[in-house]
Amino acid sequence: MNRNIYKTEEGRSIIESRYKRILAEFSLYPFEQFFTPTKLAQTHVLRFGDKSKPPVIMIHGSVSNSATWLGCVSEFIDDFCIYCIDIPGEPGLSEPARCVLNSEEPYEWLNSLLNNLEIKQADFVTMSLGSWYALNYAVNSPERIRALSMITSSGLVPSKNSFIFKVILYSMLGKFGKNKINRLIYHKTEVPLEVLEFQAIATKHFNPVFEKLPIFSDEQIKRITFPVQFFGGKCDSLLDSMKTGARFSKLLPHSDIHILKDTGHVIINQFPVVKAFLLSNRKY
Repeated sequence: MNRNIYKTEEGRSIIESRYKRILAEFSLYPFEQFFTPTKLAQTHVLRFGDKSKPPVIMIHGSVSNSATWLGCVSEFIDDFCIYCIDIPGEPGLSEPARCVLNSEEPYEWLNSLLNNLEIKQADFVTMSLGSWYALNYAVNSPERIRALSMITSSGLVPSKNSFIFKVILYSMLGKFGKNKINRLIYHKTEVPLEVLEFQAIATKHFNPVFEKLPIFSDEQIKRITFPVQFFGGKCDSLLDSMKTGARFSKLLPHSDIHILKDTGHVIINQFPVVKAFLLSNRKY
């Protein structure tokens, strides 16, 4: 486990305080907030809705946390018990201990988390790095996933090296550079001001994942036996959505693939489609 997550302890405190404030100000729906022990790290969980309803696991992307999902709770709460998971080693409230991605640690973390939550099978809704974690779990324990909807996904094709070079360059250009980085990530997506403010704080105080994400083999992907949905932006600066969608279509011909025009890496307007997909594949 890699623990060099925050640049300083003061920076960690600033990030965690801002996240706690965001959660404290969310009043649309009540939720439970708790920590679950796992084999690798104490994991912070938000749970919304009736525990008797089918579980849906939501896993955010890199340099983020479960606040990612607050805007879509209303879409799922009538039909699911929602579990929003803070990935350890990301700027949330889980233990700041990052998994080595090219190891058994990511699988062991998620497997022990589901076991400790007493969830035998669940739907998954994921973003970017969270999609990689879900896929990594799926190719090893496909029977634990009922259906998987991915809003962008790593692990199918290599990340674009050009993005890293641009981020390094723009990070040296002050406010102008920060705006350019935001444009690279969000493209034309309008995101709330509090999201931009949190990202600015995280960029200042947090060390993101620079380990290359392992690419899954054809044989691994073909182990997936459940319904899969994928959303990708045609203008994604981080990942090649066209190639990702094409690989899913080739290896899992019945996948539900959506390549969105004039859209970047961040996609926040497709949750009604995600919900319809999950409900259409529910077995009663």
